[in-house]
Amino acid sequence: MNKTNRIGVFLLLAALLLVPTRSAAARDIRLDDQVIFNQSFTLASGDVLDGDLIVLFGSATIEAGAQVNGSLIATKSTILIDGEVNGEVSVIGGELSLGPAAHVSGGISTLDAPLERAASARVDGQVNVANLQFDNAQDGRLPVVPLEDPPEIVRPQINLDFNPLLDGLGRSVGLALLAMLLMLFLAPHADRVARAAVSQPLVAGSLGLLTIILAPFAVFLLAITFILLPVAVVVALALMIAGVFGWIAIGYEVGQRFTRAIHQEWHPAFTAGLGTFALTLAAAVLTGIPVLNCIGFLVPTLLGLAALGAVIMTRFGTRSVLAPAPLAAPVPPQPVTPELPEPPLEAAGKKRGRKPS
Repeated sequence: MNKTNRIGVFLLLAALLLVPTRSAAARDIRLDDQVIFNQSFTLASGDVLDGDLIVLFGSATIEAGAQVNGSLIATKSTILIDGEVNGEVSVIGGELSLGPAAHVSGGISTLDAPLERAASARVDGQVNVANLQFDNAQDGRLPVVPLEDPPEIVRPQINLDFNPLLDGLGRSVGLALLAMLLMLFLAPHADRVARAAVSQPLVAGSLGLLTIILAPFAVFLLAITFILLPVAVVVALALMIAGVFGWIAIGYEVGQRFTRAIHQEWHPAFTAGLGTFALTLAAAVLTGIPVLNCIGFLVPTLLGLAALGAVIMTRFGTRSVLAPAPLAAPVPPQPVTPELPEPPLEAAGKKRGRKPS
């Protein structure tokens, strides 16, 4: 590709990146769901969480004036809602309290979780409270509870929310176009980063995890001084660029393996675009479905750490990192056959130049 064609493709892809899609123009970008494990979480007044809130063996407080645009799912946790939840609330074990300013637009379902509800709390959907503890049972029989009114028939409602997948599709297209743009100029660099991540995944992942842990402290120490504040901004921006570039490099490796599997050889831009699109869409599926969200985030997280560590190892792909050579097996020693001494007569005949009689 000559210089003129390369500049033309660059301008075309840049124009595609600037064209707004229908999904982005219709509403704001939705954040990822929040998963709280064995910790306390507080959504302060005035804050908005665009996504589901999942609490496992912890506690969560939604203050008055706070808003959760999604469902709230809790297990063995203490939940206090005094704000607004635009979705369903499901609690298994623990406690659930609704404050005076609480407003739940969906329904509430609890299992072995007592519900304390203020008089002014509003719930638009149905409230289902179930208890499996039979402390008052006698002789192993269930206690008889008189029914004053016939029970209300509750019909299950299946709500399929495709918003996370649509957001993941838009993010996949955007990163694929960015990957195609970068591969026009940085294909060798991305190849070095991908090889480092594949050949040494444990080292790259450990380095990426260490960077994620230490980077906030380094940026904070640089930012507390007015003179080094620009340096802190540059470091934070460099880490973001490194993470995106490493993710694109992993996508480039995925695209290369796909093209080799179908016995084809494509341009690096198209290979990286296809691989990045497939990788990002798979990550969105793993993290966007509520059933897989608890464990689905592990695969994208590990890949992201390995990608970031590989970028740091290769210094943004400017040098290659060789895989450690396997240790050679030790060669067993060969047995040495001792030489037998010649007979005296034969040795004497050799000295006189004649054969012994």
